[in-house]
Amino acid sequence: MPNMNEQHIAHLEAQLERLVESTFAHLFGKRIRAQDIALQLARAMEQSAVSDPRNDARALAPDHYMILMPTEMRQQLLQKQPALAQILSEHLVELAMNAGYRLNSHPLVEIIANDELKMGTITVVANHGKKKHSTTAVMQRVDVDTVPSAPLNPQLLIQGKPAIPVETDVVNIGRSRDNHIVIDDRAVSRYHLQIRLRFGRYTLFDTQSQSGTLVNNVKVKEHNLQTGDVIQIGNTRLVYMEDRPTSDGQTQINDPIEPE
Repeated sequence: MPNMNEQHIAHLEAQLERLVESTFAHLFGKRIRAQDIALQLARAMEQSAVSDPRNDARALAPDHYMILMPTEMRQQLLQKQPALAQILSEHLVELAMNAGYRLNSHPLVEIIANDELKMGTITVVANHGKKKHSTTAVMQRVDVDTVPSAPLNPQLLIQGKPAIPVETDVVNIGRSRDNHIVIDDRAVSRYHLQIRLRFGRYTLFDTQSQSGTLVNNVKVKEHNLQTGDVIQIGNTRLVYMEDRPTSDGQTQINDPIEPE
């Protein structure tokens, strides 16, 4: 299982400093710093990562993070930076990608009041979202003649930038300005790859690019995308994410459901 190194933590810390350090300095002086949150998030991710039975090469990072702090601190912080939870969520995706972890779903970050903590103190707790399944028996696969549903909230994250929703059946990606997603990277081909909705899921196709396409460090020509997949083109990395179904009857066929 990979270990979180100081470079990964320092990168997250630098990002948080640019985004919210002025908020911390204004509200709390030296009592709390971006470094405190960055370090605790990274350690929580590392300590709660588990082996992924579907992917022996990469450990599975937790996708639920609770940041506990005193009520007054929470109120002041969210009043000054109401989007902080979303900002942290986006950067956790990049942190997991850089550290070689896999994510089952986009990380949920909650900033929770806890008055048992002293002012200027924070605690981070991470865990894995639980799948809904029967406690008495394994659910059986049932084949029905229905049109496969499209992925829920598919999106691409490109090295810390805001998430780009995948909203059409075909998405062209490359350096040329007439692509749906333009990558400003000289090592990327003008028309590098295409993501196409096929049989209810998005599939990546390398469109005869010069430098090739890697998914999770493996060179591919075609690949059925799963949430958490890391796509490398040229010097640019993208992460494919989608929400996992939670309502009854929507369990993915590829997901084995195990009894407790």
